[in-house]
Amino acid sequence: MWTDKDTIAILWGVEDVQTQATIRGLKLTKKECRQILEACLNCHDATLGLSWDILDHHIIVLFGDRIGKEAA
Repeated sequence: MWTDKDTIAILWGVEDVQTQATIRGLKLTKKECRQILEACLNCHDATLGLSWDILDHHIIVLFGDRIGKEAA
Protein backbone atom coordinates (compact mmCIF):
# COMPACT_ATOMS: atom_id res chain seq x y z
CA MET A 1 0.00 0.00 0.00
CA TRP A 2 1.49 3.31 -1.02
CA THR A 3 0.96 6.14 1.45
CA ASP A 4 2.67 8.63 -0.85
CA LYS A 5 5.27 8.53 -3.65
CA ASP A 6 8.12 8.10 -1.17
CA THR A 7 6.62 5.76 1.43
CA ILE A 8 4.97 2.37 1.58
CA ALA A 9 3.04 0.79 4.44
CA ILE A 10 2.15 -2.84 4.88
CA LEU A 11 -0.89 -3.14 7.12
CA TRP A 12 -1.67 -5.97 9.52
CA GLY A 13 -4.86 -5.91 11.52
CA VAL A 14 -7.01 -7.64 14.09
CA GLU A 15 -8.59 -9.80 11.38
CA ASP A 16 -5.15 -11.13 10.38
CA VAL A 17 -4.41 -12.06 14.00
CA GLN A 18 -7.84 -13.68 14.44
CA THR A 19 -7.32 -15.75 11.29
CA GLN A 20 -3.94 -17.00 12.47
CA ALA A 21 -5.22 -17.69 15.99
CA THR A 22 -8.13 -19.70 14.58
CA ILE A 23 -5.66 -21.91 12.71
CA ARG A 24 -4.13 -22.68 16.11
CA GLY A 25 -7.54 -23.39 17.64
CA LEU A 26 -7.79 -20.13 19.56
CA LYS A 27 -10.57 -17.60 19.63
CA LEU A 28 -9.14 -14.21 20.58
CA THR A 29 -11.00 -11.04 21.43
CA LYS A 30 -10.24 -7.80 19.63
CA LYS A 31 -8.41 -6.62 22.75
CA GLU A 32 -6.24 -9.76 22.73
CA CYS A 33 -5.55 -9.34 19.02
CA ARG A 34 -4.48 -5.77 19.68
CA GLN A 35 -2.06 -7.11 22.32
CA ILE A 36 -0.54 -9.36 19.64
CA LEU A 37 -0.21 -6.44 17.22
CA GLU A 38 1.35 -4.29 19.94
CA ALA A 39 3.88 -7.04 20.71
CA CYS A 40 4.71 -7.27 16.98
CA LEU A 41 5.29 -3.52 16.87
CA ASN A 42 7.30 -3.35 20.10
CA CYS A 43 9.52 -6.30 19.15
CA HIS A 44 9.80 -5.49 15.45
CA ASP A 45 13.08 -6.53 13.84
CA ALA A 46 13.56 -4.88 10.47
CA THR A 47 15.74 -7.77 9.31
CA LEU A 48 12.83 -10.18 9.81
CA GLY A 49 9.84 -7.97 9.07
CA LEU A 50 6.37 -9.15 9.98
CA SER A 51 5.06 -12.48 8.74
CA TRP A 52 2.59 -15.20 9.66
CA ASP A 53 5.44 -16.89 11.55
CA ILE A 54 6.03 -13.75 13.63
CA LEU A 55 2.30 -13.49 14.39
CA ASP A 56 2.37 -17.17 15.42
CA HIS A 57 5.30 -16.51 17.73
CA HIS A 58 3.50 -13.72 19.57
CA ILE A 59 0.24 -15.69 19.71
CA ILE A 60 2.10 -18.59 21.32
CA VAL A 61 4.04 -16.39 23.73
CA LEU A 62 0.98 -14.46 24.90
CA PHE A 63 -1.79 -17.05 24.64
CA GLY A 64 -0.11 -20.41 23.99
CA ASP A 65 -1.31 -21.78 27.31
CA ARG A 66 -4.85 -21.82 25.82
CA ILE A 67 -3.94 -23.81 22.70
CA GLY A 68 -5.76 -27.14 22.76
CA LYS A 69 -8.00 -26.05 25.62
CA GLU A 70 -10.62 -24.18 23.58
CA ALA A 71 -13.24 -25.25 21.10
CA ALA A 72 -12.55 -23.67 17.72
